[in-house]
Amino acid sequence: MRHAQSMDLERVGAVSAAAVAALGVPAAVLVGRWQMRGALRAAEETGRAGIAQAESTYRAALDAVRTEADAAHLQWRRGIRRDAYAGFLLAMTHCVQAAEALPLKRLETPQILSAAEGELTRAKNDLSAALWVVKLEGPSAVADIAGSVSSLTYELTDALARKAEYHRAASTLYHLSLSNPIAAELDAALMSLTVVVSETGYSGRPGSRQIPPQEVAEGVERATELHGQLSDDIGISEWVALLNEALDYFTDPKALNRRLSSTVEQFLPACRQALDARSSTDDLSPTTSP
Repeated sequence: MRHAQSMDLERVGAVSAAAVAALGVPAAVLVGRWQMRGALRAAEETGRAGIAQAESTYRAALDAVRTEADAAHLQWRRGIRRDAYAGFLLAMTHCVQAAEALPLKRLETPQILSAAEGELTRAKNDLSAALWVVKLEGPSAVADIAGSVSSLTYELTDALARKAEYHRAASTLYHLSLSNPIAAELDAALMSLTVVVSETGYSGRPGSRQIPPQEVAEGVERATELHGQLSDDIGISEWVALLNEALDYFTDPKALNRRLSSTVEQFLPACRQALDARSSTDDLSPTTSP
């Protein structure tokens, strides 16, 4: 009896152990699956973090390259503009110097006069080319002032050329007056006309609608009559230069030079602002201290 009960208990124990063993297998599998899912999830998160870090590193490197490239381009653009501005100012200076170097005496040979006039023509052409470079490089604020500087330079060089022509004509008249009484009388008549124009305040410059006072009209008539007797010795271009000078017809080169200097003083700070700008485009904003 006891032996039978012992056998039954052993069977029950075996069955229980088998049941426990049977239940333990899926539990282990379940735990393994959860562990695998956790590992996969951790691997995915690690992968995402790695990709994000790689993307961040790539973007940072790309931004650094772009920043360096932009800085290099800006520096290059500044150099181009600096050269354009400096070349323009040098061309302007050369233009004025070429006009100032025009012969003032009639004794200069035609070859010297022709060479000086040729140099002035080349200087004007160089100034025109330099202005186009400034307009191309910009910005518009600088290009606009450069246009004004160029226009005033042309006005000044023309005025200097006319003044030189007058000096040569006056030199011719003076040397002629040493041996020709009519030339001496014409010289005196032109000086008297200059005094009358100054005293009456008459201005015959372009754009003026002022009617010449009687004294001025009479002075012009007398000088013209005397020149008619000297037309073989004093050409028409020389005569026009002498008469225009007496009538104060053209703007004084000194006044034009002052206007040019004032405009150049506006040009320089505009150039500096363009060169100190943050951007290399035409929409320039000056740099400021943080």
